[in-house]
Amino acid sequence: MNELIHNMNIDSLSAKFLSGNMSSEEQKEFEIRLNKSKENKETFLKNKKVWEQSRHQLVSEQITEDKVKVLRKLYAHQIKSLSRSRRQTLIYKLAAVLAIPLTFAISWHFLNTGNVEQPLLPETICEVTAPKGHVAKCILPDGTEVWVNTGSSVIYDANSFNNAAREVELSGEAYFEVTKNEAKPFTVKTSKANILVTGTSFNLKAYPNENTFEAILAEGGIDMEVNNASRQKVSLVPGDRAILEAGGNNITIDKVDPAYFSSWRTGELLFKDATLNDLVVELERVYDIDFYIVDEKLGEFRFRGMFSYNSNLIEALEKIKRTAQIDYRIENKEVWLTKMK
Repeated sequence: MNELIHNMNIDSLSAKFLSGNMSSEEQKEFEIRLNKSKENKETFLKNKKVWEQSRHQLVSEQITEDKVKVLRKLYAHQIKSLSRSRRQTLIYKLAAVLAIPLTFAISWHFLNTGNVEQPLLPETICEVTAPKGHVAKCILPDGTEVWVNTGSSVIYDANSFNNAAREVELSGEAYFEVTKNEAKPFTVKTSKANILVTGTSFNLKAYPNENTFEAILAEGGIDMEVNNASRQKVSLVPGDRAILEAGGNNITIDKVDPAYFSSWRTGELLFKDATLNDLVVELERVYDIDFYIVDEKLGEFRFRGMFSYNSNLIEALEKIKRTAQIDYRIENKEVWLTKMK
C-alpha cells in the first residue's frame, strides 16, 4: 500500500477523496482500507455528510442575509437539544475535513441578530480545530471571521460570547477579522499573551510547544499584554509585528508585510530568507511527520520559496533538494535531511 495513504488518518483521507485530490490508484487503496474496518467506513460516512452540508452552507454565506438564516436554524436546533437536559456542559469539536489547501469548518454557534430570543443556556463550549494539512474557517456569533491554521484550535463559550464582551482562546495560529463593536471588546487569550481589540484584522501565532509568540497587525489597532508578572502592554499599528520569547519580558516590534505572514489562509507557505530550521518546523505541522537535519550547519541554510498545502510530502522534499542541494530519506514517519554528495 502507498506509504502516505497508509500513514494518513481517515479524516485526512476523507478530505482528500471528497475534494477530488485523490488519484485513481489512491482511491483504490483508500477503498481497501475502508472495507477492512467498519469504524473507518463509519467515520468516512460522517465526514461525507459534513462535506455535503458544508458545501450547501458555504453557498449561503455569499449573502449575509442567507447566512444569518442558516445560523438561526442551527441555533433553534441546538436550543431544542439543550432543553432536554437541565444542567450539562456541551463541547462541540469541529474538525475541518473538507478540501486541501483551504478547508472550512462551519461552527455550531448562533448570531445574536434579529428577533431571535437568547435564553439562558448551560455552558456551551465550541472548539474549532484544523487537522494536519488543513486550514479551517469559522464565523463567530458576532460575525467575526476566523481562519485556523493546521494543528491549531479556537475555543469559546457560545452562551456567554457576545454578551458583555467577546472572548476566545487560541492554541496555535489563527487569523482574525473582527467585527467592530466598541461596546463589546474582543479578547484573544493565549498561554503567553492576550490580545484586546474592538474591530481589526490580525494574525496570531501561539503554538504551546514553541518558545515564540507572534502578533502581526494588518488593519486597525490591537493592544497586547504579556501573561507574566510584568504584565507589559504595547499597542500595535498596521504593519507591526510583535514578538515575545518564552520566559522573556521584552516585546520586540518590527515592520513587516502582513499579507506575507498570512498566506497560509489560502493553503500556501511563503518563505523569504528563512532558515531550513524554520522551514522544517512548518512542514512538520502540515505533513505530521518529524524532520531531522543531520548536519547542524544545514539548518542555517537560507531558503526562499513557496510550498502548498495541496502538495504531497515528496513534492515538498524534491523542491528543497533542487533549491538547496539537500538530499533526503524517509524512514517510517521521519525525514532525514543531509547535504548532497
